[in-house]
Amino acid sequence: MGRLKIMFTVALLGIAFLVNAQEELIYRNGQLYSVNTAEAENSYTTYHENGKKSAVYSLENGILNGKAQFFYDNGANQEMGSYKDGEKHGDWVRWNESGAKIGEISYYLGAKDGQWTLWDAEGNKCYEMHYDRGEKVGHWKMWDAEGNLISEKEY
Repeated sequence: MGRLKIMFTVALLGIAFLVNAQEELIYRNGQLYSVNTAEAENSYTTYHENGKKSAVYSLENGILNGKAQFFYDNGANQEMGSYKDGEKHGDWVRWNESGAKIGEISYYLGAKDGQWTLWDAEGNKCYEMHYDRGEKVGHWKMWDAEGNLISEKEY
């Protein structure tokens, strides 16, 4: 009887642990689409149809807030940055499907802001641009594939 009582208690504790983990699995068309875990405070992970991660992001009251990371369907990083009140905010980095960095960009509540630098797939700097809350400002430069400065413009 004592052994049965111990087994019953262990089983109840296990069930309580699983319930408290508060992991929510969301499926679409029979495929795992999203995982929400309470430990990550409103953190969601979505998946491509091939099962690889599509995105990891946070929601507060249904609005994007905090760090976000997006992936190509081959699993490579696509874009990483932060949201504030549903808008891109702060520094972002973009990569192409091969994993080469193609952009360092910045936003202020959804508006282009600060220095934007773009590279081609071979890693050659193509553009350097400046924005102030959505407005083009400052000295802009453009380079060709050989690294020669081919255009400059002042805003």
